[in-house]
Amino acid sequence: MSDLHTAANRPRTASRLKGVAPPGVEAPKETKGKTVGRYEIIEVLGKGAMGVVYRARDPMLDREVAVKTIVAPRGGRSARARKAYLERFQREAKAAAKMQHPAIVTIFDVGQDGEAPYMVLEYLPGESLADRLDRVRMPLARCVEISRDLASALAFAHSQRVVHRDVKPANVLHAGENRWKLADFGIVRLPDSDLTQAGIFMGTPGYAPPEAIREGSYTPQADVFAWGAVLYELLSGRIPYEGPDTQTTNGYVIKATAQSPRVHDPSIPGPLADLCMQALHPDPKIRFKNGAEIESAIGTAWDKCLNDALVHPSALAKKEQPHERVRGPMHGPAVSEPPRAPTGETVPDGAAYRGGVEDFDGGDNEPTKLMVRDGALSGQPPRAPGDESIIIEEGIPVARSAGPGADMDSILAQAAATNKRSVGAGKKSSLRVDDTATLMQAKQAKKSAVGKVLLFLLVAAIGAALSYYGLNYL
Repeated sequence: MSDLHTAANRPRTASRLKGVAPPGVEAPKETKGKTVGRYEIIEVLGKGAMGVVYRARDPMLDREVAVKTIVAPRGGRSARARKAYLERFQREAKAAAKMQHPAIVTIFDVGQDGEAPYMVLEYLPGESLADRLDRVRMPLARCVEISRDLASALAFAHSQRVVHRDVKPANVLHAGENRWKLADFGIVRLPDSDLTQAGIFMGTPGYAPPEAIREGSYTPQADVFAWGAVLYELLSGRIPYEGPDTQTTNGYVIKATAQSPRVHDPSIPGPLADLCMQALHPDPKIRFKNGAEIESAIGTAWDKCLNDALVHPSALAKKEQPHERVRGPMHGPAVSEPPRAPTGETVPDGAAYRGGVEDFDGGDNEPTKLMVRDGALSGQPPRAPGDESIIIEEGIPVARSAGPGADMDSILAQAAATNKRSVGAGKKSSLRVDDTATLMQAKQAKKSAVGKVLLFLLVAAIGAALSYYGLNYL
């Protein structure tokens, strides 16, 4: 499965993007310029196993809406089964239309155009979460925020005795700024008895739990499992279950082959990874029961991450990153780009200037990390005006030089003594220097000290020579 997760293979497979339509189901034709009920069709937005979504205009209220026509069962099914399906659609769609929640796409209307039922929803022109996740990795705080909003939406729906049945990134729509909404509530699937008899899988592979695959059973715990799969992808950029086709993917789900998301990204905090795996547990007895439980659980897990300092501070300030630009774990300390000088010139000895930070890496497997800075650090008082002393640190401040005249050898000796580590002979070092006390300045300090010593020796030699010849002359 690992070869399916490469950056070059990010676009979603057909099995992930939509469900599998049952035999005899035909999607309505694309009817641009025509109407569904009173709604004037503008364009087709998408088509899946359960129907077609159009952008349309409501002439009565003069506003744009999304109209989703629902595919009703055809073919060999009896008229009685079809009638039961349509009645169930009307009942569940009307129940969903009563739900008002900030993270749920609002349903304005339900109806039937000829024999085709349809729903009218608020129109959100933004992309889906599936589109966004195909392009970028989300920062940790954003992942938690989206997951909490979806959990809150499911908690509210389950309290109204409504089960979504098809939670997945493609059904989460961008609603502007950092807001996302869960769509497609009220889309009924065929009755469980029909599913069992026909052996038809109506969910989305990788997001439906084992009981839905084997028995066609959709309960609030099916939504919990799908929510766990969404959280997994948000955190790790990977999909817990994906195969080349529906049968293979469902086989992975039944065998419970998903690994912890920390396998893909070890910077994911443990409490969030554990929460994710419990939501994805194949045994409903161990899995969370409903949306209320996962809403509470993710709040608790995130609080633990923050209170126990399991999240690096710089991770909280990160922004979305394209997959190809993510260097190492996404949720750990920020990793800088390769250093560059502002005018293209390189600093001697392989170090290069970039935005006030310079790196010199000796190349050993675990280089000593020192920091030479011309400013206050955590635990150090702010430098006074005119104070040109240099600070050295290895993760934290460890030494302060006597002043700007100190050479690099004395600086390294101070650091070695303070850290009780060997720095110098036989040990290459990695230095980080900011723009006010650059690596070149440090090296120039060393050269200056050496120059002073040589000048002193030269003056002493000249003095000795003059004294010798003077005494002889006398």
